[in-house]
Amino acid sequence: MTRCVLALCVLSGLLALGGCGSMGDYVLTVPDMVAPAGGEGVAVVRLQRNDFLVLAPPVKLAAMRLSVGEELQRGAYTDELGYAGTMLPVPSKPGRYELKAAHLDRFGDEVISTAPAHVWDPNSPVVAVDLDCLPGLSLGFSRQSSLALARAAKGANIMYLTRRPASGHAKLHKQLVGAGYPDGPILGWQRQYWHIVREGKYNLPRVVVEHRLVSQLPDLRKMLPGLTMAICESSLAARAFAESGMQVVIIGNARLSAKDVIRRASWSELADKGVGSQ
Repeated sequence: MTRCVLALCVLSGLLALGGCGSMGDYVLTVPDMVAPAGGEGVAVVRLQRNDFLVLAPPVKLAAMRLSVGEELQRGAYTDELGYAGTMLPVPSKPGRYELKAAHLDRFGDEVISTAPAHVWDPNSPVVAVDLDCLPGLSLGFSRQSSLALARAAKGANIMYLTRRPASGHAKLHKQLVGAGYPDGPILGWQRQYWHIVREGKYNLPRVVVEHRLVSQLPDLRKMLPGLTMAICESSLAARAFAESGMQVVIIGNARLSAKDVIRRASWSELADKGVGSQ
């Protein structure tokens, strides 16, 4: 009998945490952003509600507030899948800023989530790295691979691509720092396809998110003309980079039929020779 009473008390406490009759907590996923200095960047976030511990259904028609640093705040409403997106102005000075997304519901419950917003000179060199091939992330050390990327970062911005979900990118950032890798945005290889529409009295931009997935590389290359080189180990990643018109540096023996491929036998050789010569 005592166990039953205790179980009911615990359950009541969990329900009360939701506030105002609602159960569970909001889950607000905010991916990293990359944008050209003085321009605009696209922010696409997703709002869900973790009502049943293992399920997180999307929250529809929720008003979101988004901004980068101290720049102008813009609003957007979530769609049927919980996605909301808009174009956001970014600072004119290159640097690492904070992308902030927030939602306040009718019960007064608020959820706020942030992610890095990397604002770059669009003409500066950028090197893309297949994050999933990096050694030492979970162990906190990387030795020659971190030295190799540190050398590359002296003359270029570093961007990481991964197949891991955006919900785990904050953890990946900590692992990169712990393993000695240079700072940089973490982006998914693929994203939900979106297009921009302008509507309303002030012709403000709104991002319409569609169901299908597309590669991010073509849009990233249009936005950042300096994104011309990539580092990876696998044939799959090498092919994706090459098909986007990038010069590929392959660590190891992965096969790739493409021009201007630079090969390094190991991360140690990359650290010694760099990425700019055969």
